[in-house]
Amino acid sequence: MLVLLGSTLTASFFDSLNPSAIAQQMMLQAMVKNKRHILFFIFGIGSANLVMGMAIYYGVATWVSRLLSAATTAYPLYVYGTELGIGFIGLAAGIRLIIKTGHSRKNDNDSEENISKAPAQLAPLPLFFMGIAFCVVELTSALPYLGFLAMLAGYDFIFPLVLGFMLLYDFVYIFPLLLLYFGYNKLQKTTAIRRLEHILNKISPYVVPVAVGLLSVFLIFHAVCSLI
Repeated sequence: MLVLLGSTLTASFFDSLNPSAIAQQMMLQAMVKNKRHILFFIFGIGSANLVMGMAIYYGVATWVSRLLSAATTAYPLYVYGTELGIGFIGLAAGIRLIIKTGHSRKNDNDSEENISKAPAQLAPLPLFFMGIAFCVVELTSALPYLGFLAMLAGYDFIFPLVLGFMLLYDFVYIFPLLLLYFGYNKLQKTTAIRRLEHILNKISPYVVPVAVGLLSVFLIFHAVCSLI
């Protein structure tokens, strides 16, 4: 038990030192008008990390993967056709948002008004889902987490113990992000933070549209390659 506890703390510590997560949170924290809303982004990451870990541990992820594989094998045209349609719809929506944002910024030179319009895309719920999406993408390279899950599986614990170790790992995983949140708020009125926010506020309205566009391009590419 002590070996597992030590391994949990060690793996979660190294997994938490994620420069991409820290950089993304810094950017988002400079963009959002209400700094407390960034907690929804952190909660999204933590929730997705916990749920996916439980799913992998209990084999749910494997079952879903097999089900999806069976569906694509039996009905490839319908599955990839749907993916292609979603990709084109998302791409059109992303382009429309970029154009609309460009017109909005061109017609309004008041930076404060621009800031008040853009964060509608960075409200608590979008931030929560952005955290989930980020965690899902990052899980593919989370070797410490996968190693921890493999070690935990070897102990054959009852559910409360499994959940307890998962929660401990999850807390350590998001702890640096919580420290960044509180530290950023402490330094919020400093010159450096104000300059950073001024720069990021200029690009913030384009973050979500560009992300939607890139995801849509990936879906289109994947669907076309799968259908050929």
